[in-house]
Amino acid sequence: MVVLIPALVLLSIADYRKANKTLQDNFDFMVEQTAQNVTGAYSLVEVGYEILSLSMENKMLAAFEPFKSAYFTAGGVVADIDLATLKASLGEEFDLYIIDENGVIIHTTFDKDLGLDFSKVAPKFNEMLQAIRLAGTYQSDRIASETVTGNVRKYAYWGTPDRKYILEIGIKSTQFAIPLSSLDLVQIATGFENFNPSLKSVRIFNGGAVIMNNPDFVPDDALIERVRKVYDSGVTETYADEAASIMTVYVKADVEERLDSVSQGDRVIELVFDTSEVNAQLASLAQNQILITSIFILLGGALSLVLAGTISRPIMLLNQSVKKIALGDLDGDIPKLSSSSEVSTLQNGIQVMKDNIQSRIADIHQLNQSFERFVPKEFLTLLEKDRITDVKLGDSRALQMSVLFSDMRNFTAISEKMSPEENFQFLNEYFSKLTPAIRANGGFIDKYIGDAIMALFPETPSNAVRASTEMIKSLKEWNKSIKRPTSAQLDMGIGIHVGDLILGTIGEADRMETTVISDTVNVSARLESLCKQYGANIIVSSAVFEKLDSEQKGLSRLIDQTVVKGKTEALNIYEVFTADDPERITRKVAYAAKINELVTLYYANKAADAQKVLKELSGHASHDRVVAEWLKRFG
Repeated sequence: MVVLIPALVLLSIADYRKANKTLQDNFDFMVEQTAQNVTGAYSLVEVGYEILSLSMENKMLAAFEPFKSAYFTAGGVVADIDLATLKASLGEEFDLYIIDENGVIIHTTFDKDLGLDFSKVAPKFNEMLQAIRLAGTYQSDRIASETVTGNVRKYAYWGTPDRKYILEIGIKSTQFAIPLSSLDLVQIATGFENFNPSLKSVRIFNGGAVIMNNPDFVPDDALIERVRKVYDSGVTETYADEAASIMTVYVKADVEERLDSVSQGDRVIELVFDTSEVNAQLASLAQNQILITSIFILLGGALSLVLAGTISRPIMLLNQSVKKIALGDLDGDIPKLSSSSEVSTLQNGIQVMKDNIQSRIADIHQLNQSFERFVPKEFLTLLEKDRITDVKLGDSRALQMSVLFSDMRNFTAISEKMSPEENFQFLNEYFSKLTPAIRANGGFIDKYIGDAIMALFPETPSNAVRASTEMIKSLKEWNKSIKRPTSAQLDMGIGIHVGDLILGTIGEADRMETTVISDTVNVSARLESLCKQYGANIIVSSAVFEKLDSEQKGLSRLIDQTVVKGKTEALNIYEVFTADDPERITRKVAYAAKINELVTLYYANKAADAQKVLKELSGHASHDRVVAEWLKRFG
């Protein structure tokens, strides 16, 4: 007994401390969860407003069609646009505005705003408007609600193609008054107070420590300092007043604001908890522990030890595992427990849940990677889609891009000596040597057409020329590495043109693909086909040449004009010889100006003068196909 009683007392004390800690941890967990739920509710309010915004977006887009049509019909003459009739056709909920390049409303159905000058009353807003005008794009604004009437307003803007005006549509709706009332964070906060007896109050502050849900409350200096500290740092702060049995938690509700949504802004939420109940529970726990230990010192001690080993510990371990999974940690092992059939069943269920989550994540990751092999992620970016599942038949965008069209020389002669399997293996190796240069210079593959490549470059045409240079150099290195005979050496031609095109999806509901529709593609293909005739690797249009950097222009030369099928206007074409060996580059630079003069004179109908220049160049015909072609033209 002398040994057993002190041992049982110590066990009782240890069990009390463990229970004390568990109770305190549960209370702290409840506090943390309440804070997360309140901030989560705030985020939900934001999502609710975003959904309302999206529900009005389609109306805005539909309303712009007749508005734009009226502008085009009037030939861009604002005074000839009958906004009143247009508004009557759209509905009283709409108001129409036309804003000039100075930020002044010069025509509107809302007479109070006529003549309003945004450059004076809202300079930053005017900067945004002018950016939309210059870009000639569509931009929707966030929605705004009127707390008194419950009306919802939303605006959208469209820059006219002539860059002169901004067309603006405003829509007002009262149909969202009831849904908006349910998105009141003050009511949600009150609901949390009613649900959780330990939560005494919820106060909501903005960054300036101004309370949002209790206008009669006046914060003191200490409270203002706490609110601003949490708002600036974003770190949750907890203050305990043990004498008053109060715990106060300050947490920041941080939202990501976007122009096309509505946001109440970041807030600091003060949660005041009453700790008297948990303190009373701790005191009661101590009393009960002493009483139980005194009366049932032997039986109680033994029973406590058994229960702690068979029930409490396994459940706590499983609880810790579940928390780790909730935080995204899927690498840890679920403890193997066999204290009871119930605990064992629970452990198995948690293990199956973790395995299923891991498997699903792996499947999604693999699926996304597979989709990117068939639909370039750049297409999604240019179509302004976040995921492949967002893409619909008919999605399209008008853009200005450079189109690179390349084709292999000698492929037919080489492929005839190969089996089908060898042909595919050869082509895949060929593409693997060339395509990295396209991606490295900001381009992406639109499609493979046999041994040809069509690539798009959203940025400057200089990127397309750099990619072409690297592709040809890679091909030359590959030729050296496999030691092909001269007659079987691979060569390639590349044509590049820049212009407007439409990028989108075509097909039907069950089978569609991304594609590009434009004369720009036809021109680049035509330029590529001329490479063989002129013995060139890279031929670009004048539109591309004008946008090259000075170094690239210095390694380019005008070689002829061509008329693309279906067109009547001649197009100047330039050879870019950046991928030639140094000796050939030196020669071509030396007499590039003469060839330029030859082409200019010839197409200025000065054939005799052109023939004189050609005579000076004739000595280069043996090593320069361009000169040889001009000699054939003059017979």
